[in-house]
Amino acid sequence: MHPLRRALPLTFAAFALSACSFEAGPTVAGEALAQAAADALEQETGERPDVDCGDDSIIAIAAKEVDCVVTDPGTGDEYDAVVTFTGVEGDQWNVDVEVASSSQGQNAEETGQAEPEPATPSEAPGEPADTEGGVDRVSVTAVEEAAADALEQETGQRPDIECGDLDINPFNGRSVECTLIDATTGAEHDATVTFTGVEGDQWNISVEVAPTPN
Repeated sequence: MHPLRRALPLTFAAFALSACSFEAGPTVAGEALAQAAADALEQETGERPDVDCGDDSIIAIAAKEVDCVVTDPGTGDEYDAVVTFTGVEGDQWNVDVEVASSSQGQNAEETGQAEPEPATPSEAPGEPADTEGGVDRVSVTAVEEAAADALEQETGQRPDIECGDLDINPFNGRSVECTLIDATTGAEHDATVTFTGVEGDQWNISVEVAPTPN
């Protein structure tokens, strides 16, 4: 039995709405964030790993968390990582990096499952794509579909939403940086999807969209 999707609360600021609600802070390229995370890990361990935080630009706000992948330079193993912005002042910012103790391959072996395949758009939003170490992982496709549903309900137009390639561990307050593509003009806007009301395999989201295109 599939879990039911709950109503999606929405904070929307785009398509020329007069009242805008959006995040304020410097915009950081995913590559720049990855480099900063690699610098921090190199200082800590003496080895410089490869870090991938996606290609999307990110609005830097204190305590905002970004899902990344760290690749061990010695073994090539990939680890889930969370990079958190700290000390954001003007265009200056710092990061903390938390890396999972087990690699993605080890986690798959422990659960007796192969690496999860990306979910298709036909899957019901709110349904976890995989359970890893007791934590539900949500298909990024399901998150994109849920965000598009919410925006379509609000504006009457269904935009394209891209949130990267990695499945997501949801918890209350977890933010995911995405790109919204206006269905009419093709303009791209930075968007932040935030998980709310996470209970078991049920979850809601709020969506914040930058008022000006990239």
